[in-house]
Amino acid sequence: MTHHRIAGLIACSLLALSALAQTPAKKPAAMKKNSGPVALGSEQWMDVPAAALVGTPAVAMNGTWKIAILQGDPMAAGRPYTVRFSCTDGARFAPHFHPTTENVTVLQGSLMLGMGSKWDDAAMKEVPLGAFVSAPAQMRHYVQCKGDGILQVHGVGPLVVNFVGPDDAGPAKKPE
Repeated sequence: MTHHRIAGLIACSLLALSALAQTPAKKPAAMKKNSGPVALGSEQWMDVPAAALVGTPAVAMNGTWKIAILQGDPMAAGRPYTVRFSCTDGARFAPHFHPTTENVTVLQGSLMLGMGSKWDDAAMKEVPLGAFVSAPAQMRHYVQCKGDGILQVHGVGPLVVNFVGPDDAGPAKKPE
């Protein structure tokens, strides 16, 4: 009888192991999902990832930029994201474009915004506290923080900053 009990225990153990082997492994989450509100001041700031910056800025960046990821993975193509950028007074983002539409809301301070691939202080327009602006994919633009600022940016990834030189005319227009 002991042989029957041992055989039974082995059979049960093998069945349990085979069931565990067939259970799919949990995939690690790329980003922690936000399950509640993110108030101003509660963000987890970090340096802007080098992988998000392509090329060399044509003008000095003057100041500090930080990023906080609120939702999604901004580097994942085709996936929605929401981030916040913090910037010190006078900080610049040199002329650049993004491969996808960029939607920006000013949460603190204000933003000076210029269009084109050549920096021109006289052409910049103020985007005040609480204002929203959207830049379509490939649109050449540049910004400067007026006061210490926080900008909330959302869109569909990847969030990539492609720096351009002053002679970059942008994508060719389609013939009509």
